[in-house]
Amino acid sequence: MAPKKEKKPEVGIVFPLDKKGARSTSSAGKSILVAALAEDQALASKCEREKNWRFGYNKHFMAHVKHSCSSADKSIKSAKAGLDYMYDNFQFVRKAGAEPIAFREELKTNKASFKTGRIVGTGSRDGIKLTMPYNGGYTSANTKAPTAADEICGDALKAQLNLWAEQGVVEPDVAQAAAFTSDYLQKGNSLADVYVVQIGAGSAMGPFSKLLELGANIIALDIPGNWGGPRPSWKLWERLISTAKASPGTLTFPLIREQAAAESEGIQDLCEACGANLMEQPAEITNWLLEVIGGLPKGSKVVIGNYTYLDGELHVKLALAADAVISGVRAVHPETGCAFLCTPTDIHVVPEAAHAAALRNYSAFRIGTLFEKFVQCVTMFSKLRNNALPAVTAEDGHKVYLVDGLSVAQGPNYALAKRMQHWRAQLTYSEGAVASTRIAPSTATISVLHNKTFQWAYFGMPYFEPFEIFKQETTNALMTALLIHDLVNPKASKNPNNSKASKIGNTVELFRTESVHGGLWRSAYQVDSIGETSALVHFCGGPKLFPMFLIAVTVLFLFLSTKLLF
Repeated sequence: MAPKKEKKPEVGIVFPLDKKGARSTSSAGKSILVAALAEDQALASKCEREKNWRFGYNKHFMAHVKHSCSSADKSIKSAKAGLDYMYDNFQFVRKAGAEPIAFREELKTNKASFKTGRIVGTGSRDGIKLTMPYNGGYTSANTKAPTAADEICGDALKAQLNLWAEQGVVEPDVAQAAAFTSDYLQKGNSLADVYVVQIGAGSAMGPFSKLLELGANIIALDIPGNWGGPRPSWKLWERLISTAKASPGTLTFPLIREQAAAESEGIQDLCEACGANLMEQPAEITNWLLEVIGGLPKGSKVVIGNYTYLDGELHVKLALAADAVISGVRAVHPETGCAFLCTPTDIHVVPEAAHAAALRNYSAFRIGTLFEKFVQCVTMFSKLRNNALPAVTAEDGHKVYLVDGLSVAQGPNYALAKRMQHWRAQLTYSEGAVASTRIAPSTATISVLHNKTFQWAYFGMPYFEPFEIFKQETTNALMTALLIHDLVNPKASKNPNNSKASKIGNTVELFRTESVHGGLWRSAYQVDSIGETSALVHFCGGPKLFPMFLIAVTVLFLFLSTKLLF
């Protein structure tokens, strides 16, 4: 029997101790949501009594969202209460073996910072235009990444955006917003005054390369370059720096040594001096960002985006560390906006038109309808559940429509980490700054495709129209275009100055606008209920051939039945 590995002592952000003296993620997650539901004692009590948090958390998150939908005041109070609980109860360990201190104390008392590195790109700013790599959605017959030959721009880009909107792959306001960015750049406008702090600069889903390509400025945060292992982290920084050098943009990053001294010893030495540990150095990162942002030209458009992800409880810690950085910077520079890519597998407020489309798709008759009804009956309606939920009536009488894309298998830690981002966006918007937050589509990234089950489901999902699985390069370009739109268009819906025009009276409705949901909002069935059927579709010929497969099976069944009867 192999010896049990000793657990390394925790350093940085740690979960609070529960009543038994353990750092239970389930206990903490439940307590956070109870705090967010505190204004409704009945809901809070139900949440507190939940015994199977791992598989029962979803209904309490739905209760929280419905509670937030009831009024603008409750929505903001709930968001603030959830975050406040975390800051009041999570702890921080400064070094291995040290006694934990309050997380708030660490943020308040740690005054350390970093040196600053800067790369000015050598690329030309002439003729910059928005392009989007697109060669179709991800299917079993189309797995190749788009290349330069597949780049679309101008009228071709707008035509694709409008097609997606017509099909229900994206909401119509997505096409309008991305087209605005395209026209803005086509007219020769510069992004030299746009500064995006990207937490997780090396993220596959982040806007790093596209922003630099369009001449914007990146303030990059990612793991320390001196981390070793089979994939040494200095290689990540080498990629980021080389991308910046070839672009018309600029790159600013934290260093543990002076840039000149590190550069003189070679690219590896420079890269090994880059980066910071977000979970262990949130205070130092905040202090450094305050120095950098404080030195930017007056009138700069600044936004901080969190594009990080880790599995399990680490995702919650990472989300809290990023939130501490965002709130710490905004406390000094309240004009600074925030940016997030919301997951489609969550609970969201949706437009009435999307709700109506989901209802129509559920009721529509198609070749596979009988098969789908059979699946529903066999599984007692646990699979292929209706995506169009009953409306929530707010206290002022207006109807709020929701979609439940929450995937229970992803777990409560993932749901909490993403809900925290909602809360920060709501508070930022309510405090008068841009909250560039919207749903990004299901995307065939390398990390997702390593899981064969996910890959099989992705191959079959387009059967459930209007689902489309995006390729990473397409997602990057489109979501970057929407981020730019929020910063340069004074009439953007994510700008709180336009809340009346955008009909965002309640901040939870902020996520209703400009969603690139990939068809999830308008599909007949809830996404958490189609996975197994999608995989079956894949193995029976894929979305295009599956209807023909069903027809063949039906004909064969009728033929055999006739033979038996006669």
